[in-house]
Amino acid sequence: MQTVWAAGVGRHRRKWSCLACKDDKWRDARAARRHEKTILHRENVGHLLSPQICPSSSPTRPDSTRNSPLLDLLADLSEPVSPHGTPCAAAAPYDDYDSFQLDWDAIDHEQLYLPSVHDERLTTMASSLAAWLADGEDPAFSDADGSDSPDVQGEDLDPEPVQPGATRPPQRGDTAPLNPTWFPWPDKQTCILDILRHLPRSLFSDAQLQVILWGLSVLGVDNVPSTRMLKDIDSSLQSQYGIPSVWYEGALGHIYYVNHLPSIIAQEMANPRVRPHIRHYPEDARGRVDQPWQAARWLYEIDPAIATPMIRKGQQDFYVFELTKLMDGTMVVPERWYTKPSARSSSPFDFEYWARAWRAHPVVSGRTRGYVIHTYDTVEVPASDLLLSFPHLLHTYRMDGQPDPCNIIGLIATRGCGVLPWVYTDPAVGNRWRMRAQGHRVLSYMIWLYCDDTSGNMSKKWNKHNSFLFTAAGLPRVMVHKESSIHFLATSNIAPPLEMLDGIVDQLEHAQMHGIWAWDIEGREMVLVIPAVLAMLGDNPMQSELACHVGLQDLTGSVLTNADDDTRSIETGSHATDSDGSIHKDAMHQLKRKGRRSETMQDLVDRARRFLGVNAPRTRQDTMDKLRSMFDEVTNGKGKTRYTKMKTDTGIKDTYMDVFVERILKHVKGIRAGTDRYLEAVSAITQGHPVEEFMSPALIPIKTPQWKLNDIQKAELQVRLASFDVSGLGFPPLAAQTLVQYAGSLTGRDFRAIAQAAPFVLYDLVPHECYEAFLALSALVPLVWQPCIENIEEHLVALQAAIDHFLNCTARWTPRWFNKPKFHILRHLPDHIRRFGPAILFATEGFESYNAIIRDHSIHSNRQAPSRDIARGMARCNRVRHLLSGGKFCARGPVTTELPYSDNEHEWFWPGPGVGSLINVNIPSFRNVIADYFGLIDDTDPPEVGSCVHDKTRPRPLEKTATAIRVPRALIHVERRLYQTCQSVIAMNGEACRLGVFVLAREGRAASNALPLIGCLHEILQICHSPAQQHDQANWLLLEIFQVIGSADVYHLPRIQASGWVVLPATALICCVNVQHNCAGHHCTGSSSVSVYEEREKTTKTMRRIEHRNPSDLILNTAQMRDAAHVQRFRTRVQQLERDWAIHMGAAAELNAQKLKTLKTSKATPKRQSPAVPSAAVPTQFINVFHRSGKLFLSSQIIHMTDSRDA
Repeated sequence: MQTVWAAGVGRHRRKWSCLACKDDKWRDARAARRHEKTILHRENVGHLLSPQICPSSSPTRPDSTRNSPLLDLLADLSEPVSPHGTPCAAAAPYDDYDSFQLDWDAIDHEQLYLPSVHDERLTTMASSLAAWLADGEDPAFSDADGSDSPDVQGEDLDPEPVQPGATRPPQRGDTAPLNPTWFPWPDKQTCILDILRHLPRSLFSDAQLQVILWGLSVLGVDNVPSTRMLKDIDSSLQSQYGIPSVWYEGALGHIYYVNHLPSIIAQEMANPRVRPHIRHYPEDARGRVDQPWQAARWLYEIDPAIATPMIRKGQQDFYVFELTKLMDGTMVVPERWYTKPSARSSSPFDFEYWARAWRAHPVVSGRTRGYVIHTYDTVEVPASDLLLSFPHLLHTYRMDGQPDPCNIIGLIATRGCGVLPWVYTDPAVGNRWRMRAQGHRVLSYMIWLYCDDTSGNMSKKWNKHNSFLFTAAGLPRVMVHKESSIHFLATSNIAPPLEMLDGIVDQLEHAQMHGIWAWDIEGREMVLVIPAVLAMLGDNPMQSELACHVGLQDLTGSVLTNADDDTRSIETGSHATDSDGSIHKDAMHQLKRKGRRSETMQDLVDRARRFLGVNAPRTRQDTMDKLRSMFDEVTNGKGKTRYTKMKTDTGIKDTYMDVFVERILKHVKGIRAGTDRYLEAVSAITQGHPVEEFMSPALIPIKTPQWKLNDIQKAELQVRLASFDVSGLGFPPLAAQTLVQYAGSLTGRDFRAIAQAAPFVLYDLVPHECYEAFLALSALVPLVWQPCIENIEEHLVALQAAIDHFLNCTARWTPRWFNKPKFHILRHLPDHIRRFGPAILFATEGFESYNAIIRDHSIHSNRQAPSRDIARGMARCNRVRHLLSGGKFCARGPVTTELPYSDNEHEWFWPGPGVGSLINVNIPSFRNVIADYFGLIDDTDPPEVGSCVHDKTRPRPLEKTATAIRVPRALIHVERRLYQTCQSVIAMNGEACRLGVFVLAREGRAASNALPLIGCLHEILQICHSPAQQHDQANWLLLEIFQVIGSADVYHLPRIQASGWVVLPATALICCVNVQHNCAGHHCTGSSSVSVYEEREKTTKTMRRIEHRNPSDLILNTAQMRDAAHVQRFRTRVQQLERDWAIHMGAAAELNAQKLKTLKTSKATPKRQSPAVPSAAVPTQFINVFHRSGKLFLSSQIIHMTDSRDA
């Protein structure tokens, strides 16, 4: 019986892989039965069995001779016997798919697919005879190295003549004959070359392409297309099946191109590698937050008409803002749909639909019959309680004696108040999406929209390109930041971001009004998609521009959340308001005339209090009102000075509106304000348009302390960094010399490493107050970057306490830090995590790495039309990625049509089977570069827990293992049983734990909420000839257990001490943890040395290393960022500082330091003074560690991810 299933061996024993789908997934018998029932599998079987999709792996040359019948017969006999037969031998597509299904219950896995001796001999004989008939040589008896051939001395051997491949007949791209195997490309050669031309990070120039084409021709490849033909075919494919790049002329007069956002979304919905992972509904996860759809922004804030318009139950579609009848007869109006984890399953992929609904009360009095909606009376309704949707109510309300559901009298927003008009829908029609969907499902599509600037040059010469990118917010965290999940929208080196945003907003508005028709490849149906922006990401300057903010620092240096609440200058402490404008003017004049005056202690205290205070957050309406007022002031003749002062006072700056203000001021120059001529000049610019059209499209609703080390302290710091144990932290050993020597130009990776190492290397190199601030920062970092939050409320309480402690420690050190705006932005982080989820979700590193691709496209263009060329190049890469993914596509029409894609499923096509096979091809000794470059390698599945790697020792009996010596009766002795020791084992987090590392493990009998065990991994055992060995898994682990005995005085971190030994199953490991020696408590010094290696060779040079005293005194490093959710359970409580006391102490220390510096500079004899404050002055030798790394560290490491969230 023929089959399309391949049996697994080794670790995949008793599993099966589908040869028709080629998805490289191994399934057990139960999963294989389910897979055989899918429609996609049946289609792939039909493609596999069709004769036209079985091309020869080595095509015959046109000039080659035709094989004889005997040679054809021998070729068939020489094919190895396969249990699943030869699907390509089928003469026609099969309809009886059941004949290709295995009898899963009758399979003998022990004797599965073992060819007989007769079959093997027949195959070998036929292969040898066929080779002799074809080439005149028997491969079985030929000498590969040619040792039997005579070696003729002095005779030159003629080289083999080069036979180039057959030339391709000239033809245009639109007239090329099509091969269904490589559809939509004409043939295999064109397909592969077109893919190579559009690799995201390896673009080819025309000259490089000519080299490749020449090489293929010399190697004998037939029908190699020319460069001109490749370009013609590429243009033809892009015009029919690709993403269009739409031309725009912005309001400021610049021309730019935007890739069609609806088309990109439609392609993602038809992509089988992306669509199954996209979520469309928010989730109430009972306090757990590790994905954006579980956070408050998606769950509560997004307009429900866009975020969650409908759900389907059976044959009924239930929409929001429509009357719905429940099982108990109650009438409600669903306001928002969301999901909850299923109560019947513990899997996070099983969920139930719920509705947050308003109660609807029928009103029957006289001639008034209808419903009043009580929006204040909210109930949560499971989808299982839904009975009748709005269309069904229209047919049944008379029989039930109820009012007409089309008659909604109004709504009551607050108990006891009057009835307000119903404005959400037309009650007679219902939700507008019901009419537009025409029976299809309506889904939301949330996106993260990102904007940043990058250089278009490889050189240091700056060529600024502002670019917009986006990724699907519905993708899980492990996929959302992948390069293949990021999509390009627009770039320009002349158009500012707000002008380009106008074109993107136009596409979003059109899509939110009409929807996007797309083929849902998972549901196998047409769906209507509504896009929405979950958040706009970017760095601080870009966020200030998008939010019409004056910037992180206004003209007087003040940081503003809402300038109306507090507009005092940081340097002078005065209020920048109209009432005291003269005072502000005099102070600024004094600063300009005499330079910046020194701050008094009261100034420092006031500045710190204002900086750490709580101001009212901005709102869109407040910003628009102030912009409208500023624009009116200009049009009424107040002038540029008044306009500039209003921007300073309010903290609002709209760069988009600034262009039109400058035009108005230039046009009315010399004309008296208030005259008819003045009004005519203003009208010539505004042309009667409302002021909102001149505002930013983003408003449309859709000197610091440094400290240095001397040479001796730098050398000591370098020794400590080099001696720092990085096990469990997930990064290689620290490059100590680089970190110290180039401290002013470190990267984000360096700062993350320093945050986890700082408590153990800085304890006696900086002042106590500075070290306490570093300890507070190291404790804050793991809380900020925690990817999975089990209880959002508890986490935010701990995070807020850690932020307050860090700011208080910084204030006690010196208030001078509080002219850095990012310290203020840090205070908004808890709100952002509550709204958008864990901070790692809206970090921008993934987008920033995409700048290299944009730069590559800019370099390979002629720089004459960068916005157009880069947009079209990105669209071509998007098309190739989609086709390689096996996504469906549709021949598009004009972009100006209402629907960008057809809603007829018969007009959607699959790429040929040869295209998809390029992703799954496995060539020995070569990695699949195509799948790697396009990010199509499925690496989301972690290695199996308990998998191990053997060491190089021989198996031994139990009594010769360390486990039997340490814990004699832990394992049962079995006669003649051998144990294999291993060098590493896989933990639950997918990390490989080696011998000697410290780990967290879960004891089998412990409660679910109990603290995990802290242990050192000493031995990994595997029972020989056991089922575990067949699956390359370990059986037992020997751990030395440690327990927390208190808190270290210097580090404020938990101390641990050995308490015994334990043997646990190999699946009990949770993760690795980082443990350090208590060097501060034992005054360890760099008295030992190690050899220096240069060019991988050992030299006679040596380097100092820390020699530990009393090595058993250990510290658990809770500053560890990796697996922080588990490690943070051991963190110690630190006493919070009182904020006012910390501010006064820091201000006093800062003033004392300034006095010492002044005395030293003037070379005056310092007078003995009794300190007025208990705090000692900061010693001058401690002014500055890591050069400027303290400043850079604070502003780039932990707070970098908050760049885009304050404005």
